Amino acid sequence: MRRALLAPVLLALALRLVAVLATDRVVADVERYERVARHLLDVSWNPYETKRLYPYPPPWAAAEAAAEWLARHGVGSFAANVKLPVLAADLLLVVLLAAAARAGRASPLAPWLYAVHPVSLLVGAAHGQFDALPLLFLLLAVEALAREKRDASALALSAAIATKSFPVLALPFLALDARASWRSAARYAAIALAPGALLLLPFAIADAGALRRELFAYGGIADFGWTGVLRGLEWLATGALPRSEARSWPVASAVSKALFLAAWAGLVLAVRLGRLRLDAARASLAAMLAFLGLYGLQSAQYLLWAVPLGLLRPGRASALYAAAATAGLVGFYLFLAPGVLLPAPLEGEALVRAGRLWLFGTAATLVTSVAWLYALLRAGDGRRIRAES
Repeated sequence: MRRALLAPVLLALALRLVAVLATDRVVADVERYERVARHLLDVSWNPYETKRLYPYPPPWAAAEAAAEWLARHGVGSFAANVKLPVLAADLLLVVLLAAAARAGRASPLAPWLYAVHPVSLLVGAAHGQFDALPLLFLLLAVEALAREKRDASALALSAAIATKSFPVLALPFLALDARASWRSAARYAAIALAPGALLLLPFAIADAGALRRELFAYGGIADFGWTGVLRGLEWLATGALPRSEARSWPVASAVSKALFLAAWAGLVLAVRLGRLRLDAARASLAAMLAFLGLYGLQSAQYLLWAVPLGLLRPGRASALYAAAATAGLVGFYLFLAPGVLLPAPLEGEALVRAGRLWLFGTAATLVTSVAWLYALLRAGDGRRIRAES
């Protein structure tokens, strides 16, 4: 059993170490991490006093400061150090998927597929984004709930939300799993939300305006999602690339929020009423896919959100999504984030080809996300299930 587990873990480790060492550069988000780390070590304990860096929640700010402290003391480079927690999370995700497979709750292929998954390699080991950490805790919450350990599940979800806020999308499905009582659901929600709120409390007391501006005002960016497609089409037609910030897309930002929140609320209601027969894992996956399909302003790292839960039961939909997202990410990094994959930016026709790959991959990711969501909802349609039984 240990040998069977060791093989995918070692494969995941080898692939990610190669990627981390090959992309050991302070560029893109890693550069922002370093600026936040220097602020923490040299200026103030409060990362939210920075301007337009949009620091992440306190646990990641601590990781940034630790990476810079180590680099200053001659231990590794900042770019490599800051990716180590992400690498560890990826390895633990492989272990957790293997444990779920042994318990019959995941495919035996799941740990192997995550070990070699190109979206994980690109987003974590190359880009340096840390969404694997909250996804690890989210999967822990799902697995603990499957073992009927509700408090442990809520604590795991609290760690996910405290690291990055998006796992809150799964909260209703986990809290109300198996038609739990409202009292039980309220207890679950309190355990899941309180630690993150307490972590932010000192920063709110110190400077509530800075916390609101830097942490809560971020509305996304038009790199992926349907605004990414519109942005790419305008570039293809005119040769001019529109700006990506949310403030440049005010109508799209408002429409995105309304569309997604309405769909998410409808999904919560349908699952609660039994119209959709989805367990917590599949309902949480549906929420992530709804976000990917409906919310317009998406960053590159959001494309990882559907991967671990989707690999519990891999199939054609997850494979098509992986191919589309990989194409979009490679094109994006080469076209819009020079330095992430290659040390020097592309020029001329090579740059144009990268832009076309980004546009194609972004559009394909949007289509495959919606198709995957449709297939998931159709399989869980309570009326269809009753008609066939």
